[in-house]
Amino acid sequence: MTTTQSWHVVGASVRGTAHEKDNTPCQDAHDYRLLPNNTLLAAVADGAGSAERSAEGAALAVAEILDVVTATINVQQPSTESEWHTVLTSAFAKTQHALTQLAEAEESPRKLFATTLTCAIATRQWLAVAQIGDGVAVAQDEAGELFLTLTPQRGEYANETAFLTMDQALDHVEIKIYHQPVQALVLMTDGLIRLAMNVSNNTPHLPFFQPLLTFAAKINTNTQAQDQLAAFLSSERVCTRTDDDKTLVLAVRNA
Repeated sequence: MTTTQSWHVVGASVRGTAHEKDNTPCQDAHDYRLLPNNTLLAAVADGAGSAERSAEGAALAVAEILDVVTATINVQQPSTESEWHTVLTSAFAKTQHALTQLAEAEESPRKLFATTLTCAIATRQWLAVAQIGDGVAVAQDEAGELFLTLTPQRGEYANETAFLTMDQALDHVEIKIYHQPVQALVLMTDGLIRLAMNVSNNTPHLPFFQPLLTFAAKINTNTQAQDQLAAFLSSERVCTRTDDDKTLVLAVRNA
């Protein structure tokens, strides 16, 4: 959990009950950065359950995308929609290359590190979101309305989606740029979709988000915030609805 002058942020990833039964690790990953100019970067990734080393792929993807974006916008922050699009397109390509290098170093097929990836950047004037796969990024505008930034990429069959390790993965990356500030940002992996979203129309389920945003807005330097969020994700009320790994990053801008 981190607090700065502009943002309260807390995140957690927990192992799903199905993975506990199989004695397999959590294959989700998350991270965030708060830059000196009050820009927020956040990313979540969900390693493919069928890929032997996807937990490593997810962790690398999150770290690499944030490193690349940070290095790029620290030099010059984009000022147009086109520039933001270029930054994210390049960042996803470099992240895929990093996964390729990992696979080559380990003398393993890249598909063993299969992972989704969702990345969001919030500045005083912009919200830029990019993803491949079925992650979720929900934002709250200045009027207090929640909106889904990009539709999760879900296939015809259960648990079917696109991964950054696919040969044509970059063709599946979706990018959306909003020329507006946001008051809050929530990123999650697909393990929480059934709780967080009205799947029939892809709208946020307010009873899920409202208490979480209230919680995030009130945390200061409380080191227990991450543990509290992890406890919620591991709670019976959540685990009875999903047995998948669960990741949640909550960010609320100070008033």
